Amino acid sequence: MNFFQDVLAQLTIWAALPKQWLQAYPFLQTGIDALCVTLPLAALLAFAGLGFVSAMARVLSITRKRSSYDKCARQLAMLALILGWSLLIAGRVWLFFVQDAYTPDSLPDFMVELSWILLGLAVLISSLYFALWKFLVKVPVLHIFMGIVSSIQACIAVAVTLGATRMLSAYMRPDASSITLGDIFFPGWLSPFWFALYWTLPLALAMAGAGGAMWLAIRRKREDFGRDHYNTMIPWCTIWARNAWTIFWLIFLGATVAEIQQGWQGDAFTGRSVALESIKVLIWLVPPVLWTIVARSAAPMRHKLSLLLALLIAVAFMLPYYSQVTDLSSLKADAAQKTLVEPLDSGTPETAPQDGSLAAPEAAPQQGDAQETGQPATPDASKDTKNKTAAPRP
Repeated sequence: MNFFQDVLAQLTIWAALPKQWLQAYPFLQTGIDALCVTLPLAALLAFAGLGFVSAMARVLSITRKRSSYDKCARQLAMLALILGWSLLIAGRVWLFFVQDAYTPDSLPDFMVELSWILLGLAVLISSLYFALWKFLVKVPVLHIFMGIVSSIQACIAVAVTLGATRMLSAYMRPDASSITLGDIFFPGWLSPFWFALYWTLPLALAMAGAGGAMWLAIRRKREDFGRDHYNTMIPWCTIWARNAWTIFWLIFLGATVAEIQQGWQGDAFTGRSVALESIKVLIWLVPPVLWTIVARSAAPMRHKLSLLLALLIAVAFMLPYYSQVTDLSSLKADAAQKTLVEPLDSGTPETAPQDGSLAAPEAAPQQGDAQETGQPATPDASKDTKNKTAAPRP
């Protein structure tokens, strides 16, 4: 018995060590929080784009009559399957430990559960797309349609997940009772939240291409389809990533210019701020440059480090992307102020004195007769009233 107690005590001590380390080194907690945001979000976007990229490879295998595209489409479908099931299981486990109980009347809980259900539907369609590969060889249109539908369903799941994340961030604010759904989801078409939504589709295709190129480089020894297969399909995936990231970067550049212009007019930006924003914009040009180098190389398998570096930088952008989604600084202050103040009773309007002087407080009448007859309620007046009523009549 003492042996089991000692083992339990040792396990308790070891279990408390990570918490002590995080308290002693706060930067570890910050790093873990950043990884918990960037990795799942990058995997979710890649899963949303892989169905479409795989379907396009399937189309090219028919139009160009090359088996390499069909093999690449199957490899990308396998990657989508792994990412989808990993996200689905990990998301359910996370919800089990985070949520105490499901509240049917709670809108944030409903949004969270809805996002998980939509992700489950996308994973189910993606699983059928991969499992029925050999059975739908003679029906390529239906097979391609399933891949595109899985990607569309995953994009819907991404949008609902981003909306649930934004709503949870709004409900954690101290002034949550004053925020409306319009303030959360429709702060303005040029708000940070909507800019993040504009980036979603290009980012999904870029993450799918980047993840697919890295996945093909990793599977080179497991699935030996020949050197020509990988020398053709890795550049094809990087071209997808480069083109989609370029579209995203142009939208990001326009958003940054608009933000700088607004801040410059309001004297909120200085020359140093503009320089910092310019550096941030230029940093996100590194991934397409690396993907271009790999796409033009005669031996793309030798550029695994370039593929890895480009993928890591693209994953790192998920942190500012998440910040844009959860940014609530553009809420209308006047709308929030109106909801904080309760409206007065319209049945008893109060009028202010016209001469600007303070109105004297009215004393409550001490007798009911005085209130009905309109007599003053002061003590002297009440005495005079009593004397008048007590006097004999002639």
